[in-house]
Amino acid sequence: MNTWRISAVAFALACAAGCRTVKDVINDYDAAIASGDYVKPIAETSELAGKSGDTQLLWQLLAGSAMYMADDKDGARRMFDAAEASFARNDTVSVFAQGGEGALAMMTNDRVFSYDGGGQDRIFTCLYKSIDMMASGDAAGARVELNRASRYQANWLYDRRKDIDAAAKKMEEDANAYAKQQKAGSQEDRSRHVAAAMKDSSFCADIKEKCNFDPATSGDLNVLAPKDYMNVYAAHLTGVFRWLNGDSDQNHLRDAAALAPGCATAARDRKELAAGVRPSNQVWIYVEDGLCPCREEWRLDLPLVLIPYLNKYIMYAGMALPYLRFREHGAVSWSVRSGGEAVQMERLADVDALMKTEYDVYMRGALAREITRVIVKASVQVALGVTAENVSDNYTKIALRASQAGAAVWAASVTAADMRCWTSLPKTVKVARVDRPDDGHLEILADAQRIELDLPPGNAIVFVRKPGPLAVPSVKTAVFK
Repeated sequence: MNTWRISAVAFALACAAGCRTVKDVINDYDAAIASGDYVKPIAETSELAGKSGDTQLLWQLLAGSAMYMADDKDGARRMFDAAEASFARNDTVSVFAQGGEGALAMMTNDRVFSYDGGGQDRIFTCLYKSIDMMASGDAAGARVELNRASRYQANWLYDRRKDIDAAAKKMEEDANAYAKQQKAGSQEDRSRHVAAAMKDSSFCADIKEKCNFDPATSGDLNVLAPKDYMNVYAAHLTGVFRWLNGDSDQNHLRDAAALAPGCATAARDRKELAAGVRPSNQVWIYVEDGLCPCREEWRLDLPLVLIPYLNKYIMYAGMALPYLRFREHGAVSWSVRSGGEAVQMERLADVDALMKTEYDVYMRGALAREITRVIVKASVQVALGVTAENVSDNYTKIALRASQAGAAVWAASVTAADMRCWTSLPKTVKVARVDRPDDGHLEILADAQRIELDLPPGNAIVFVRKPGPLAVPSVKTAVFK
């Protein structure tokens, strides 16, 4: 890295120093949630959720889930309702189509655009609202939210394609405008060089190793299977809820059994519903274990051999991408003791895998956008450098050199990865179904931790959330007469 590039990075870091960043807030939030202190992060995230801005939706989701785990049902519903309103606004106009902050926003980074959430964000928002409603005895409200979750799931592919198309259109518009403004390169040249970068074996190998993302195959919507993006937790819970309320619909339990072929509970439920069995004194236990992956930033230099310009004129050609950091389970072993017998809980949903799919789909567009940004910004530096070298007037030369340096400093200062994501979703979801014992007493064992419940007669669903090994579980119970 030459002197100018070092200066550019130093300048960018100096600009950020002293500020509490989005990532700082998320990191503190995650630490509190993982330890079981569900109340601590509510104040800050709630305050941020009340302010308009490009990350407002994320703060609404984080505040809502902290309230949900703290069993503040009214607060959680209020926050999740606000998130639903944000989702609705984004349905009207894509966050990329909205334009970001200022002209040529796409030439900076993806963080300048509003956080719009992913398919799983919407599905879990509805799930958590429905669970609190079940626990409060509001079956009608729970049904509405589960129906919404099903609709979001059905629209998953359509919504992802819409977002991808909007982002690609905005990228092309801003790149063309910026290059024209700076008299640097054509769209045809840029497209050719982006394609070359995406096919460069060494560069792609680096991306694959660090991000576990293959530019050639990962995130291709045309080859995804339903198991890659369908939330089996939502499907199974919806099916059980409808079954307990006397519905004859078999679609959700059928889907759950197909999506989780190794789950004996899902298979049993589907078989019994199809046979016309009505549950009596049955208890389903769902455990949301651990925390889903969070995003971290990886900064790297785009290999200058991929940039079709005289490299000596390029002062800065860096890029930044997010990668997923996977986190630990809340407990290694989960079992339920009912009437003196212990039943091992089995995995129903791999939320890590669902979030990886969301990440891959995002990265398929984000990588191309980031390479485009680097190439356009580098071409501007080259154009200014070449012009400066070929003018005879010293004042003009100095002005052009200053502009060249300014372009490099600006490029460094806006190079950043979008690390926003709903970090308090679970890592996995486990399930068990047991007979309610005569005395109604159940014990759920999470490693050495014991959760004791006393359930009234009737069918019941128990929801347990344990985000980290040290966390005291959050427990909710819904009883169906």
